[in-house]
Amino acid sequence: MNADSGRLGIFGGTFNPVHLGHLRLAEDVREEYALDRVVFIPVNIPPHKEIRDAIDPAHRLRMVQLSIMGNAHFLCDDVELRRGGISYTVDTIDHVYTTYAFEGMPAFIIGSDLLGELGTWKDVGRLLDRARFIVLMRDGTGRIDPLLLPERFAFFGKRKIDVTSSEIRGRLARGESIRYLVPDKVFQYIVDNDLYR
Repeated sequence: MNADSGRLGIFGGTFNPVHLGHLRLAEDVREEYALDRVVFIPVNIPPHKEIRDAIDPAHRLRMVQLSIMGNAHFLCDDVELRRGGISYTVDTIDHVYTTYAFEGMPAFIIGSDLLGELGTWKDVGRLLDRARFIVLMRDGTGRIDPLLLPERFAFFGKRKIDVTSSEIRGRLARGESIRYLVPDKVFQYIVDNDLYR
């Protein structure tokens, strides 16, 4: 792994598949919060939701790797896939501290839809002691009062991107085009491996 010091962002998710919205938002957040690196970490088994239209996790990992090629600020880490089982964020933050050199605290990039369940996360107190959060504001979340949350939470709502992994999977299942919704290399990988059909 790249051990260069600097401000670090962690972007976890199913990435089923990774799409241009993920990448553009990660780039926006990187610039807005002066992050030196953003590490994409595909989840193995999410604790709070089912992976719909599940494919081999190796495919999800490979698509992330292909999608970030050429961006020196983006890395991919397969720690949760290698660990197996349910992917708990608190275990991942331990990995981050032992694997990467960084300044300050690492920042987890999460969607605002996850805030309501944050209190149910495993060892959330320890997690909040070791990380900060950059929250991507999504439509339908409702207004969030920042005074109700610790100061380690920042809210990013400068860009709304209307593309989802579920839309892409649905289009593929119906035989519709996903071109220009995913990076070209991911598009070709999905075609070559006949995924989501």
